[in-house]
Amino acid sequence: MPEMRSLRRSWLLALLGLVLLMGCVVDPPTPPPTPQPTPAPTETALPSATATVTPTHTPEPTPTETPVPSPIPTRGPEAYYKRLVLVDQDLQTMYVYQDGVLIRTIPVSTGRPDQPETITPAWEGEVGRYVGTFFSFGTYQDEGWYLFYHYGGMLIHGNPYIKEGDQKVYQELDALGTRPASHGCIRLPPDEAVWFTSWQPQGAHMIIRALTKSF
Repeated sequence: MPEMRSLRRSWLLALLGLVLLMGCVVDPPTPPPTPQPTPAPTETALPSATATVTPTHTPEPTPTETPVPSPIPTRGPEAYYKRLVLVDQDLQTMYVYQDGVLIRTIPVSTGRPDQPETITPAWEGEVGRYVGTFFSFGTYQDEGWYLFYHYGGMLIHGNPYIKEGDQKVYQELDALGTRPASHGCIRLPPDEAVWFTSWQPQGAHMIIRALTKSF
């Protein structure tokens, strides 16, 4: 029995020595890895705001106004005659034109409209011959020019007058330019009758417009 114990002790010692021997060649334990710092998350770049382009307002073209043509004045009869005498009975006025230009405006008195034989009718024609001074209806008239026949001779002449010695006393001068007062002829102020004769109206075209106004 003592031999068995001795053998067992020897075997245990040999096993222990083997264990110790094996422990000498065992690799040292691998140290745990050094923890690496966790990288900070990369910030995701926010997309740059794209500038919204404001559409440029194209102004509407201003419509061009179509120019309105200026009215062309109506050409009167003075444009057609080198010399024209126009009597407007409503205005009791005579207009004298030469080469289309008004050269004289003269107040007149035409025939009374209360009787057919004293009315001055509308008429168009040429101034006739020179009559000069004549006597009619109890008065004198100077610077007479013959026009046409209507219940007798129709003339244009100076205002009627009566004689008192060497003086001429003119009748109804206030009617000139204001109202009809003659027996059908066209009366002129005395000084305008002289001018009319100096203008030598024979052959000039003459228009007498009808009386439409009440006096």
